[in-house]
Amino acid sequence: MLVCKQCNTGFEIAHEDREFYEKMKVPEPTWCPLCRMQRRMTFRNERNLYRRKCDFSGKDIISIYPPNSPFKIYDQQVWWSDVWDAMDFGRDYDFSRPFFEQFKELMRDIPRISLQNRNNENSEYCNDSSDMRNCYLCFNSGEAEGYYYSSAAGLGRDCMDLFWSMGVELCYECTKTHESYHSFWCFNCKSVSDCYFCEDCMSCKNCFGCVNLRQKEYCIYNEQKTKEEFEAFLRSFGFTYSSIQQAKGKLADLRLSLPCKNLQIHNSENCVGDYISDSKNCTECFDVMNSENLKYVWDGILNNSYDCFNVGMDTNFVYDSLAIYRSSNIKFCHKCALGCSDLEYCDYCFGCDHCFGCVGLNKKKYCILNKQYKKEEYEILVPKIIEHMKRAGEYGEFFPASLSPFGYNDSMAQEYFPLTRERALETSFLWNDFVRPKTQATKNISASRLPDRIVETPEDILNWAIECEGLLADGRKCGNFFKLIPQELKFYRTHNLPVPHLCPDCRHYARKSKINPRVLFDRKCAKCRTAIKTSYSPDRLEIVYCEQCYLKEVY
Repeated sequence: MLVCKQCNTGFEIAHEDREFYEKMKVPEPTWCPLCRMQRRMTFRNERNLYRRKCDFSGKDIISIYPPNSPFKIYDQQVWWSDVWDAMDFGRDYDFSRPFFEQFKELMRDIPRISLQNRNNENSEYCNDSSDMRNCYLCFNSGEAEGYYYSSAAGLGRDCMDLFWSMGVELCYECTKTHESYHSFWCFNCKSVSDCYFCEDCMSCKNCFGCVNLRQKEYCIYNEQKTKEEFEAFLRSFGFTYSSIQQAKGKLADLRLSLPCKNLQIHNSENCVGDYISDSKNCTECFDVMNSENLKYVWDGILNNSYDCFNVGMDTNFVYDSLAIYRSSNIKFCHKCALGCSDLEYCDYCFGCDHCFGCVGLNKKKYCILNKQYKKEEYEILVPKIIEHMKRAGEYGEFFPASLSPFGYNDSMAQEYFPLTRERALETSFLWNDFVRPKTQATKNISASRLPDRIVETPEDILNWAIECEGLLADGRKCGNFFKLIPQELKFYRTHNLPVPHLCPDCRHYARKSKINPRVLFDRKCAKCRTAIKTSYSPDRLEIVYCEQCYLKEVY
């Protein structure tokens, strides 16, 4: 049993772990798996956007870096152009100084890209997205049209407020809902249409407030109704803000009376984790698909890798890295893609091969700290640098959080490992203290004073600033002011939906809270009493079944 250097909790290294470390030629980790994940996440900002100037052209841009960032930020078009060259910042390695000190200086000198978007149209307020058209405030998404306020979503059109949902159309406030049509407030559903407030339903249509149903139609709170009864119920429901809150409460009560599946694992072999599909030999992994031989991976499509976050597609042999795509043999890297191979401690490199400690390179080989070397020189110098790093206690794990280009509160770490400002600074994380300008509006209104029905909502609401009534993790009221955009108001009117009382961020966190924490617990199946692993902690009230008992219950 080892003790984590960060949190002082014990963790184990299994025999197969050591085999992987030997194959990758890396030392054993000194931090526990969760602390390692937290450290990586400090390098990723998906959702926090700022207005600022491009440091090359001076024009106004949208960026994931605030105006007070110490980094040089270039607009996307400028960053990818040939008006600057990252090789101009190359330097010799100084064996009298720590590697991370030199790497930090290189990061500060080289411009960083304002956003990560590709092939988007009229979707300027998006990040980590591709092939988006007429989308707004969408993140980590792709191939969508008319999406608003969504994350990890795509392959659809005309939707709003989605999280981890793919292939949906005309859907609203859906989480983990796929291949569905015209459905609202659904969670863990697949192939549903015209459904409302449903959970764990498949191939259903025209259902309301239902849980664990398969191939059903015209059901209300799991009771079979006629077509006429169902339609009459929808008319009487009215979709007011107050009736929606009541429906959510009634659904929560129904959920507690019916069994939950211990883990969401589908069509997979020898896998332990949650939301795993079409995979094999994946241990303590979450949200992975079409993958094999993984451990401690979150959000991935890859093979033969450990300790990764947001990694995928044609990717192999990656260790302690994040945001790696279509690459192989990558160690301790961030945001490297498009055919990279044999990289260590690199940041924002694309199509590169055999590089060490480089930033912002494109289609380069045999570079160290952005300086070009001959193949023979590179192969002699890199082992010397690694030995120098080992003596300084630097080699073998991801970049320290002090090198992150983001404040902890802007990073994905805050979503999965929330901290107060004081606690973050005590733990040597960074914090962004930039104060955003106040929302300008002709009228400020508390969300509690909004009309109950959309038909009672004036068109002038587009000029109002609405005070969010959401609660923060520490119990304080959010209080942020937010405004509606015309496309959003049109969506509400079209679908007879009341104006939300929460700002986009609080709505996102509310959707995210429906998914269990990415931690595994030991419990017993509530029916057969066999020992199970589950993401439902033992103190929760849900009835948790093993997979076999759950399937017998719902089919």
